[in-house]
Amino acid sequence: MIEEIKDISLLKDLFNEYKKDYNPIINDYTKVYAYKIDNKYVSFIVTQILYEQADIIDIFTLEDYRRQGIAKKLLKKIIDNKQVENITLEVNINNKNAIMLYNSLGFKEATIRKGYYNGEDALLMLMVKEWKMYIY
Repeated sequence: MIEEIKDISLLKDLFNEYKKDYNPIINDYTKVYAYKIDNKYVSFIVTQILYEQADIIDIFTLEDYRRQGIAKKLLKKIIDNKQVENITLEVNINNKNAIMLYNSLGFKEATIRKGYYNGEDALLMLMVKEWKMYIY
């Protein structure tokens, strides 16, 4: 079950599984959703939504719960947001499983960010739900 999390202290244990002392920057544009199974948070997504643009900041699923479609459900929560027209994210260029997941949802590879992850390259991916043309 997906829950919007207002009190991120509820995810402290899950955050620490992701990265030691992980504490996302929360502001008026941040949305945090978590997936809960049997009263245990097993996955989360942190996104910033500003007007029609969403940026996926972090997404994580505990190892024992991977390959069950949980991350896909969390991503679809953002994709299905009527306010959001396009979404960006960065992924380690060597994370083939994540790249396949993002491609399956319609994300396209935009560019490479050299050294983005402590010297490892990142792939910037983009999803545009509907291309619009503006004539001035």
